[in-house]
Parts: sequence; C-alpha cells; structure tokens
Amino acid sequence: MARIDSGSSASSSAASQAAAAAAAKQAAAAAVKKAAADAAKKAAADAAKRKDGFEKKHLGKLDKHHVGGKSADLQKLAAGKGTTSRNADGSTATSLEVTKKGTSTRQDLTTERNKFTGETKLKFESTATTQASKTNSRETKHTFEAATDLLGRTTSTQSKEVSLQKGHTTTVDSRATATDEYGNKKVTTGLSTAVEKNGVTATDGKSTTRGAFGTRQSVSEKKLETFKGTGTIEEMKKGDTLSSTSSKSTTGTDFALSHSREFADGTFTLKDSADWKKNSFNKQGSKEKSWQLKDAKTPDTGFTQQKTTGVQGATDKVKLAGDALGAAGLKKEWKGKEWDTAKLGELGDEKTHFVGTKRGTSGASSVSVGANGVDAKFKREASAGAYAQHNTSVEGSHGKASSQAGARLEAKAGVDAAGKLNLNGLDASAGARVGVSAEASLKGAVETKSVKFAGVDLKAGAEGTVKASAVAAAEARGSVKFTRNPPAAIIEGSAGASAVVKAEAEVKVSAGPFALRASGYGSAGAEAKASGVLGYDHGKLKIGGSLGAAVGLGLGGAVNVEVDVKQIGDMAKHAADQNGDGKLGLDDVSAGAKHLGHAAASAVSSAAKTARSWLPW
Repeated sequence: MARIDSGSSASSSAASQAAAAAAAKQAAAAAVKKAAADAAKKAAADAAKRKDGFEKKHLGKLDKHHVGGKSADLQKLAAGKGTTSRNADGSTATSLEVTKKGTSTRQDLTTERNKFTGETKLKFESTATTQASKTNSRETKHTFEAATDLLGRTTSTQSKEVSLQKGHTTTVDSRATATDEYGNKKVTTGLSTAVEKNGVTATDGKSTTRGAFGTRQSVSEKKLETFKGTGTIEEMKKGDTLSSTSSKSTTGTDFALSHSREFADGTFTLKDSADWKKNSFNKQGSKEKSWQLKDAKTPDTGFTQQKTTGVQGATDKVKLAGDALGAAGLKKEWKGKEWDTAKLGELGDEKTHFVGTKRGTSGASSVSVGANGVDAKFKREASAGAYAQHNTSVEGSHGKASSQAGARLEAKAGVDAAGKLNLNGLDASAGARVGVSAEASLKGAVETKSVKFAGVDLKAGAEGTVKASAVAAAEARGSVKFTRNPPAAIIEGSAGASAVVKAEAEVKVSAGPFALRASGYGSAGAEAKASGVLGYDHGKLKIGGSLGAAVGLGLGGAVNVEVDVKQIGDMAKHAADQNGDGKLGLDDVSAGAKHLGHAAASAVSSAAKTARSWLPW
C-alpha cells in the first residue's frame, strides 16, 4: 500500500508540474499576444494622429535625394516616433528631443497631403547642439524640404549649416542644394565669420551660387552691430541700444524657375516660368538703430493699460459703443467728383485706326465719417500721350483673322493719399510718381468658326503679340501710423528711380476648353532706391535707412496651361441631359439607354445593308 501511495503521489506531483508548465506557457503566450495587441494599438493610434494621409510611398518619392545623412531619422519620425500633433492648416507635425553624451538634438517633421489633388509637402529639421563651455559650442543644422505638385513633379531643397563658436569668434559654414522638377540643381556655398569684442560684432560673409546653364552668382555681405546694455542682443532690456550698419554686393548671373497654380472664374491655370539675370552692378547698404524703451516681459502700463478706469477706460468704452453704432450703419459718406478727361486707353475699336495725341487729368476722392472713425482717400493724375494704331480684320467661310499695330509715347505724373483716423489711432499714406514710357506692339490672331459639340460652341485659334518698351520712372512713398493698441508710432518712406528697356513676345493656342500660353522677355536697365523708418513698436524705438543700386540684364519665359473647367462641365451636362429638360436625373439614364439601343440597332442595320451590297446576288 505504501508503494502504491508513493507512486500515486509522484504521479500527482508530475501532473501538477505539467499543469504549472502549461499555465506558464499559456501566460507567456498571452503576454506576447497582449504586447502585440498593444503595439498594434499604439501603431493605429500613431497612424490616426497622422491624418494628413502621408503614406510611406509619398515619403519615398520626396526623399529620393540624400538628406545630409538624416534619412533614417526622417523615416522614424514619419513612422510615428516622437510627439505628433495636428496643425491648424491641416498638416501634421512630429517632434523629438534627445540628449546624449553632452549633445542635445531636436528634430521636427511637418507633412501635408492634399487628398483631392495628390499634392504633398514635407519639411524636416534636425538641430544638434554641443555646449562645451559658455563661450565654446557647436551647432549643426540639417534642413530638408520637398513638395510634389498637381502633375506629380518633385522639387526639393536640402541644406547643412555648421556654426562653431570659439571664444569671441563664431564661424558659420553652409551648403544648400535646390533641385527643380526638371532635375536642375542650384548649389549655394557660404562662409561667414563674426567677431564680437566689447559689444561690437563685425560679420563678414561670402556666398557663391552655381546653377543650370553655367550660371554663377557671388554675394558679399558685411555687417557691424554695436550693442550697449546689460543683457544680450536676443533679450534686450530697458535702456539697451543696438546699432547696425550693413552692405551687400551682388555680381554674376542667376537662373531660376518658379511655379504657380490658380483657379478663378471657372478656369484652372498651371504656370511655369524661368528667369535669367545678370548683375553687372548691384549694391545695397543700410543703417539702423533701436532703443529698448521697456522690458519686453513686463506689461506696458501706458498705451495697453488693461484697467477700464479714468480717461483710458472711458475711451475704451466709447470705442466699443462706436463700433456697435458703426455696425448698425450709422455712417455718413461723401464722394467727390470722379473724372478722366484723358482716357488714354481708348484709341478706337477693332475696325478703325487712330493717329494723334491725347492729354488730360483724372481724379477721385472720398471721405466717410462714422462711429468707426474717419476714412479718406484722394487721387490726382495728369497724363499726355502720342499714339498711332491701325487695325485690320478679315473674315471668311472658315474663320476670322485680325491684326493690330500700334505705337505710343506716354508721360504721367500723379499723387495719391489715404488715411484712417479713429479712437485707436492714425494710419495714413501718401505717394507721388512721375514717368515716361514708349511702346511699339504688333498683335495677330486667327480663329475658326464655332462647331457645336455636346451642346457647346467650340472654337480653335491662335494669338500672338510682340512688344518693345522703354520706361523711365521715379516714385516716392511715405506712411505714418500711430496706434494705441498695440502701441506703435511708425513713420516710413521710400524713393526710387528706374530706367528699363524690355522686349516681349507672347503666343496663345487654344482649342475648346484647353489653351496653352507661352511668353518670353529680354530686358536691360538700371535702378536706384532708398528707404527709411523712424518709429516706436513693441517697446522699441527704431531708426533705420537703406540705399541700393543695380544695373543688369535679364531674360525669361513662362508657359501657362489653361483648362476651362466650366465649359467642360457644360459639355458634360448637355451630353448627360438626354431628354433635354435642363436637369439631370434617372429619366436621363433611361433616355440614354434608349438612345444607345437605337444607335446599336441602326449600326447593325447599316452593317447588314453594307454586307448585302457586297454580295454577288
């Protein structure tokens, strides 16, 4: 019996161990399954945060060029590593901060995808800072931006900037590569050195840009900053002052491409343009000085007083009441006489010619007074011109052809002013300009007769324009702004003169709702400009001015593709409106099926007749 009990006990112990092992195995499997479920849940949550629909395939297309050795980091942020948030403009932002071995690194990725057009945008920044001591540090910044347009074309810019501070000297070495959708690269290398001593910082920088077609542009910049205060330039305190003097010189050639898209009045337009410029002389210089009148972190107890007591509080209440009365329409308006005795643009209709001179004046003025304040505008212009224009038009059985030749010489001078005054302050501007221009042009056009297709009249045609012009002009503008909230008192002014000669040509070919427009230009000219500012804004009193002059040549061209979306919609509507009631519905589907049936029967009958005509009997 003892042996039987002993065997039973051993068997029971083995069974218990087996059960425990099975339970442990089951628990481990459950833990693995739970970890996998948690990981999947986290991945789903991260994917839900990235609501811009920016998938890995979009990243691969944009990140086809190197990102300064940071591609792996970019991929990780795109996969959800870091903190992700949704921006107000619909884009998704992800950021990550890591400190390792004395180096602090911050990385940011912003992505956006338009689900309707397929366009994508990406911006990645990585900044690594190593602070060895208070006066010795190293900062390396990588930036990568890329975008795809409506046609799936990709443009990108990637740059690397290394800032090295040793004592009082800071050196910045940079390199940037911009790639357009055609694969053209523009590489800019730069080196600047800033030396700070006794509150005076002298910066000397040079950069060179090499682009397509062998273009090369050099820029040289010098800047001298004098800071007097107890803090730093970045955090100026009350009583601190900052003065700066800078100069910039640009020489060489530059080639640039630009792209834009627009949807207006039912027409969708894609535009590509190219510009080539040669700067044989381009110099700019400026001076500026600012005083910190109050600490930026302390509230302004003057203009922006928050308490509604005393005179300040009374004006706040009056302004609120005035705004309400203005919204109720309690406003008086006065408009002065508007006239235009010159009407320089009206030279005759398309069937006539015009030779002669025109001169005259034009003007307009208006004043409105109400609870919102006083708003006034004033404009006067005098002009004179000599013109010659001849138009011809021929129409035949297939279409129409026309041409227009013209020449003009114009001189104009004018002044304009605008101002607004209310309880919050004054905002006014004024300008004066004078100029002389000469132009010779030739236009031609051909157009076919309209053809009815899908219920819409369609035409095909071509237009061409050649123009040469010369312009000499001078202009001066000034503005003054005094506001209580936010506190500001700013006076600005600018003046400039230019003389430019330009030759242009444009061709447009159209067929129904589609059109292609191409243009080109060549120019040569000189320009001089000056500007200045004196004012108080956000606690700073600032005085500054700049001068600039340029002489150069330019070439450029643009291509526009236009699609008349409205016309296509009308064609589709007419084609779908089978019963002709001006509406689209299920009855149109039925009518369309009947039309298709009739068309099929007619086609079979026609084929049978043709076959019978081939038979010998």
